[in-house]
Amino acid sequence: MAALEAIVLSFVLADERTMQLLVTSLCLVAALLVAAVVVALVNRWRRQRDVKDDLSPNAQLAHFRSLYEAGTISAEEFERLRAVLSARMRESLGVPAAAGPESRQPTAPETPSSDKPEAPPPQTGIQRPPDGPDTGVRPA
Repeated sequence: MAALEAIVLSFVLADERTMQLLVTSLCLVAALLVAAVVVALVNRWRRQRDVKDDLSPNAQLAHFRSLYEAGTISAEEFERLRAVLSARMRESLGVPAAAGPESRQPTAPETPSSDKPEAPPPQTGIQRPPDGPDTGVRPA
């Protein structure tokens, strides 16, 4: 009988320990799942913010330039995209549009007024490079 009582008592104690281990393990798993959900939500929020930043005309122009350099789009397509995005960048920065050849309208020739002498242009110290071979580098 004493042996039977010892076996039953050991099963009862083992069941309590097993139950404690099971509850502790379930709490740990739940905490890890909550942490994984929080990390996933933070990553989603961060990516959405990055996507909004990437929609800027400057980021789009950089992307299209890399596509052009890789040969994915033609020079004509890139120039059209650059013209559209340059206008958007000027608009977002509040800079007036550059006067290109197509935007110029014929005007009457300006005559200098005789009461004000014409001032010479300021000296900047910038020298124009000599005309040489075309390097393909153009200002943006």
